[in-house]
Amino acid sequence: MSDLLIVKLVAGGEGLGYAAGKAVFVPGVLAGEKVRVRVVQQKKDFDRAVLLEVLEPSPHRVSPPCRLAGVCGGCDWLHISYEEQLAQKVSIVREALLRTGRIARDAIEIEPSAPLGSRSRAQVHRDGDGRLGYMGGGSNRIVPVDSCPIVMRPLNGVFDGSVRVPESLDRFTVFSSGDGVAAEGIDDDRDLAARVCGREIRFSVGCFFQSNLAVLDTMVPWALEGLAGNAAADLYCGVGLFGSFLSAHFSRIICVESSAMSLSYARRNVVGPAHEFFPMSVEEWITSGAARGPFDAAVVDPPRPGLGPDVRAWLCRTAVERLVYVSCNPVTLARDLGQLCDSAFDLDGLRLFDFYPQTSHIEAVAKLSRRAGK
Repeated sequence: MSDLLIVKLVAGGEGLGYAAGKAVFVPGVLAGEKVRVRVVQQKKDFDRAVLLEVLEPSPHRVSPPCRLAGVCGGCDWLHISYEEQLAQKVSIVREALLRTGRIARDAIEIEPSAPLGSRSRAQVHRDGDGRLGYMGGGSNRIVPVDSCPIVMRPLNGVFDGSVRVPESLDRFTVFSSGDGVAAEGIDDDRDLAARVCGREIRFSVGCFFQSNLAVLDTMVPWALEGLAGNAAADLYCGVGLFGSFLSAHFSRIICVESSAMSLSYARRNVVGPAHEFFPMSVEEWITSGAARGPFDAAVVDPPRPGLGPDVRAWLCRTAVERLVYVSCNPVTLARDLGQLCDSAFDLDGLRLFDFYPQTSHIEAVAKLSRRAGK
């Protein structure tokens, strides 16, 4: 056991302290707290520890609104006031931009969410005794759940038994837009629909779709504001969310998505005779020679690893005039923005959208334009 002063929170949600000059990462803490910890993993450059006791609590520490806080792996920031969660997310992104991307940006806005009851999508697990719950924090153990304060009210029917769920699956996704519940393994062939900014977007429960519909209503118009022209690329397009809105302002939309199921819905959501759909990864689309510009705009929404080197290089050398980058990882976002801005683009705007309150998960949207002469 040792006592530790937490210096700050870092990307991934843990607190950082130092013991004899060596970095120690601890979950469940806040910046400025003095805590007692036990080291559970030792690496060459850092240690990981578990929290034993808070000796001097932060004024931003609150009583978690869930009895499973610290046990369930779904929400790692339930112990932090919501206002401080927003402030910490801004701070983490600002530091990532400076440290990894060499981009100084003092003013970063963040769009808040309803702190509870806002999640429209969840992944549910079944343990060996048939009980439903979530994965435990930092483990493969399944934590049984009776109710969850984070999800929209209808989804709690999954846990209290009032909603039918698949009996043959040990892991499945459930979705609700506030009226009824769809469960993977039962409703796979059922078309779901969510209204985003007045537009109906169709998808399947097995497709990835953003998990906070209210925040999505604020993110989409900000991300796509002012984009118009002849051709636009919607890369990592999923079910065609962005492409469906771009199609009202561009003659031709090119949608690229490696999931065949998602792309089948993109064909329905992005309506128009001149649009093109490529069932492949963005890297394959580039190397195949199909990625022929120029593009007046491109939207990229990559997974957590961010843009691959080939994608970054293609964006820099191809005539993409305006670029919207949607990111779920501030570190890879900072890395990618660093290269894009060094080579060809100016960063015109950056805003965070709190799709996942009570967690350290950060969703960001960056808007860039090609620098004159590049």
